Amino acid sequence: LPFTSIQFELTLISIFKLMNTLLNLVTKAEGEGHLSSASTQNIRKLLAQATSSFEESVIAELVAEGDWEELNNRFFTTLAFGTGGLRGKTIGAHVTKVEEGVKRPDGRPEFACVGTNAVNNYNIVRATRGLVTYVSQWHQKQQRSGRSKICISYDTRFFSREFAELAAKVITEHGCDALMFEAPRSTPELSFAVRHCEATAGINITASHNPPQYNGYKVYFEDGGQIIEPHASAIIQLVESMEGESYEPLPKEQQGEIVLLGQEIDEAYMKRLETLVLHPSLMKQKPALKVVYTPLHGVGGVIILPMLHRLGVECLPVASQMLPDGLFSTVKSPNPENAEALTLGMELANKEGAHLVLATDPDDDRMGVAARNAGGELQLLTGNQIGALMVWYRLTQLFSSGILNKKNRGGAVIIKSLVTTDLQKVIAEKFGVRCVETLTGFKYIGAKLCSYEEQLPMELQVVYRTLSEVETREARLEHSSYFVFGGEESYGYSMGDFVRDKD
Repeated sequence: LPFTSIQFELTLISIFKLMNTLLNLVTKAEGEGHLSSASTQNIRKLLAQATSSFEESVIAELVAEGDWEELNNRFFTTLAFGTGGLRGKTIGAHVTKVEEGVKRPDGRPEFACVGTNAVNNYNIVRATRGLVTYVSQWHQKQQRSGRSKICISYDTRFFSREFAELAAKVITEHGCDALMFEAPRSTPELSFAVRHCEATAGINITASHNPPQYNGYKVYFEDGGQIIEPHASAIIQLVESMEGESYEPLPKEQQGEIVLLGQEIDEAYMKRLETLVLHPSLMKQKPALKVVYTPLHGVGGVIILPMLHRLGVECLPVASQMLPDGLFSTVKSPNPENAEALTLGMELANKEGAHLVLATDPDDDRMGVAARNAGGELQLLTGNQIGALMVWYRLTQLFSSGILNKKNRGGAVIIKSLVTTDLQKVIAEKFGVRCVETLTGFKYIGAKLCSYEEQLPMELQVVYRTLSEVETREARLEHSSYFVFGGEESYGYSMGDFVRDKD
């Protein structure tokens, strides 16, 4: 039967009454001490800005069940956009029937949890609107032609793909191009892609090694590093000014495009990674090195497996952990800092007689290692030990090959955070190389690399990203600082300035 105007008016009246009833119940709960005033205020704000009845249904279900703790957890604040972006729960402790929706084989609810203090569509839209507004303003300020570009990557977590697609939609409807990976990719590859594609910014949907209920939204700027000042404060201010999910898209002819990224970026990235091998003749000899690798259900296998095979390394993947799995079902925590996360890898290594076990976290920017000790037993290494070994090896090889010598070593630099072992500083001093210390957080190491690039002559800065590793190394040694290695005790490392985050 046709939906008459009278029926439509009656439906609106019904919805209005239900909304008023719900708001009255929320107000009553506050008066009785069940809800904080901040929670009540945020519930009212969200319902007023809601674009569908979905949010109302979820809140009504939690109110009906009297789960005030869950409501307070979801609404006591609005998820803050910090210098690293967003991070928070995307699945509540209490998943409502409305959020559960259609049953899925992977155990994920159909919808992300409702709340101002959650990573969901509400906050993804707010964050992206703030970012794309700043990018557009920056693009105009720099007097650049054409449309701004923002790269987007995402990991294997629940809702990561959906959030990436939503961010791409917001970006294009605000007049910028969204360069989105066609499938999950790593944090370091996103950093590389921002530079390689000459994008103004990058977004990575990930919560790194946090539990399955979490997700996040990390922001990078045009240098490929995490946002720092003056960009960070300006972006934060714009995000905080955004209200709700609703906005007016630009006319179709003024909108940007979604461009999918894939194997062409993978190949460019791997070619650059090959330049970090300091003893290529050794790899050509195909050493009897057997390595076990696990991405802990994350994205690491996309690059690491083909990279190891390309280098002639026999690599044995942990089959059960190669599968993308937002629950990270085979581990208590997908954190390679934890010994438990490497259990299956070490079992396979002992069974197959492998020399080394490598494990990366879900977004592939941290690496855990187990190696054979003098007694032939597998031993877990700490982040400090892994970093110190890599510093020692790279300096040894760079000096033995003649790339570094007594004349130019003053132009080389090791960068470490203040809380990372001073053994790295001692090794650097042994070779006569500078060791620079930064605050905790890899963004500060990335900022150092950005400053070194800015110290190059302008004619080199203009073409810097098109130069080979040899050419950039020579330029840095002569005019600035050649980055040998950077790392933190928390299992994050880097040794090439074409990536400005942990790799």
